[in-house]
Amino acid sequence: MLKMRRYLKVFCIFIKIGLVRQMAYRPHFFMMILGKLTRLVLIFLFFQAIFLKVDRIGQWSFNEVLLLFATFHIVDFLMSITFQRNLSFFLPNLIKTGQLDSRMLMPINLLFMISFENIDLMDFFSFLPSLGFLGYVFYRLDFAVSWTQIVIYFTLVLNALLFLYAMVLVIAIVSFWTTQSYGLARIFDNLLKIGRYPLDIFEGFWKIVFIYFLPLVLIAQIPSEALLNTLSLWFALYSFCVTIILMITALYFWKIGLKNYLSSSS
Repeated sequence: MLKMRRYLKVFCIFIKIGLVRQMAYRPHFFMMILGKLTRLVLIFLFFQAIFLKVDRIGQWSFNEVLLLFATFHIVDFLMSITFQRNLSFFLPNLIKTGQLDSRMLMPINLLFMISFENIDLMDFFSFLPSLGFLGYVFYRLDFAVSWTQIVIYFTLVLNALLFLYAMVLVIAIVSFWTTQSYGLARIFDNLLKIGRYPLDIFEGFWKIVFIYFLPLVLIAQIPSEALLNTLSLWFALYSFCVTIILMITALYFWKIGLKNYLSSSS
């Protein structure tokens, strides 16, 4: 318990530093938030335009697609706020410049340090409207949502974040050998955007890929189906198993990567 409180205190310090860093250039800060909110509004209008022509996308109604959309962006923003940029962009730079040495000497878990050192508060203020939009979607859904469904929903959202953390970590670990993983990180980031659409838009080979080989279905669709009470027990168990296996794999390669790290002092 004492160790957990210590790490929570360190995380709060990271948040304060992140806020100070972002607020140093306030016009840029507020314009970036405005740009991110504008992007969300445009995607919402895109879905609305589609549903002026059709009643459903596969098995998904307009309100259900809005739930999928809101869920994806909540997960995406939480990832951006915390670990995505730290692992995808800052870790390769630390390895390339040898600055990882100083982090290794600190009396704190190295993986925790490099995962959360730079908290992006800009995305936090973009996240808040997404959370409000999720509440609006809950209001629009024309059925009673039980507390059990809500708990399962947020558990699966947490599972989605852990899945993405493991994926981003695996990609970042490549930089121990290449000193750069920016290209792979960008490819994954673009593929990730597919998760905000119902996978019913895909058929055959690609649907199998996004369910079993690159399971983007875990990010928003499985949590949304849990809230809609259409999620099968098999898919719920599948999502947890995939995350556990991927996390174990990521931590294993992290240890191998550290063993192969050539510090600036070596």
